[in-house]
Amino acid sequence: MRSFQDSYLYTGLRDTLWGTSTAQGDPRKSVKWIDGLRGIASFLVILTHLARAWDYALFSPRDDEEVPPRVLQWPVLRIPWQGRIGVTIFAFLTGYVCGLKPMKLSRAGNHLGAFTAVAKSAFRRPPRLILPATIALIISWAMAQSGAFNVANRSDCWWCRYAAPDLEDSFRSEVIRLGQNFLSTWTTGYMAYDDHQWALLPLLKASMLVYLLVCATMFVRFRWRVVIYSLMILYFHQDASKDTETFQIQAIYGLFLADLSHSSTLPTLIHAYPWLRRILILTFLLPLGLYVASYPGENPTWSPWSEQLFTLATYIFPPEVNIGKRYTAIGVDLIIAAIYLSPTAQRFLSSGPLLWLGKQSFAVYLVHGTLLRTVLCWMLYGTISGEPWVETVDDTGAVILPPWLPVKGGWSWGWIIVWIGIVYAVAMLWTGYVDPWCARVTAWIEKKVFNSEDEKDAQGDLEGGRMRRMVVE
Repeated sequence: MRSFQDSYLYTGLRDTLWGTSTAQGDPRKSVKWIDGLRGIASFLVILTHLARAWDYALFSPRDDEEVPPRVLQWPVLRIPWQGRIGVTIFAFLTGYVCGLKPMKLSRAGNHLGAFTAVAKSAFRRPPRLILPATIALIISWAMAQSGAFNVANRSDCWWCRYAAPDLEDSFRSEVIRLGQNFLSTWTTGYMAYDDHQWALLPLLKASMLVYLLVCATMFVRFRWRVVIYSLMILYFHQDASKDTETFQIQAIYGLFLADLSHSSTLPTLIHAYPWLRRILILTFLLPLGLYVASYPGENPTWSPWSEQLFTLATYIFPPEVNIGKRYTAIGVDLIIAAIYLSPTAQRFLSSGPLLWLGKQSFAVYLVHGTLLRTVLCWMLYGTISGEPWVETVDDTGAVILPPWLPVKGGWSWGWIIVWIGIVYAVAMLWTGYVDPWCARVTAWIEKKVFNSEDEKDAQGDLEGGRMRRMVVE
């Protein structure tokens, strides 16, 4: 005979996974920890690009195959520096946030409201991404015309030289190039003036995938939606196309957790079995997630732990994929599952400082690349103009470049702390002025193009349905 607790656990799991659900949760509370996670992700992007620029060896498990690893190259400790994890988290957040409201309305039986929420969100999302990104593009383009990237182009930082734009022969060509870069940002993901905008197009596509999936499964019972989510994740897992693990899988995973967050049974289970939950988090989800997310982007065979993961990859991933991104995706999913099951972790992510970081996250992502290759390079190399820079010609007519500008070294690295403060100060101004302006423009476009009569009719139908339900009850 089963005990009461065993019976409760069984029925709780059954209700959570197989259909009994409510939509009583407040989406604002559900999304609060998400804002803190977004803030951490944006800060990790900054750390990643600093390491890529001036200490690329951190992307390997050690500086050389024959030397011991540095502390920052150890598993787990290497995660903030080696890249990949920030954008992967952004993709998960896209799926979670885009699916949260329509799934709440759908579970409450308000399918018309859910479809309306999807329609409005899908319409708003492109301008809310494209408008601020275009402003950032124009600012970066204008700075390039004034020679702001000269120091980066002449520095000993190979990545700064690679990512900083070279100017065309004439201003007219630069104006044409500006338009071309706007188009390429939203067609191929390429942007010469700030290559960090490459992720915006796949993030936009991921949001549309979520909206499409929400609409397609609106009337599907939750148990079968779980099956659909699982099949789609498996489909993209076997797809060797570029970045499917970073965007499509994370977006669907985010949608699944958003859907699950509206279950009233799951929070009860989490609080009813704290020790079981803690054991699962501390002995499996968190350590395994951190371990596999530590997989080095370069030279994985230089260390035994990463060589083991490299060998394992041939059995679990399709051939010809980016193994580092694949392991990062799995690691992020396990870490987020641990956070999702941990009220303590969610309270930490909902703390004031992390919520503030989350508020600035999109602005930080848009401005930090331009500021890194301009302001930070000026600080580290001790010059704004990059002069003197004299090119010579040898006997054969080939151009000989002077030596690359060296970092001043010593205490000059302290300028990085000052620069991070500048990034967040600019991000605050952006969040306070640019983002609200983009929101107003989006609202103006929405007001102009939406059919107000249809909206009123839909609202009338919704109110009529509520009245009919009240009469029946």
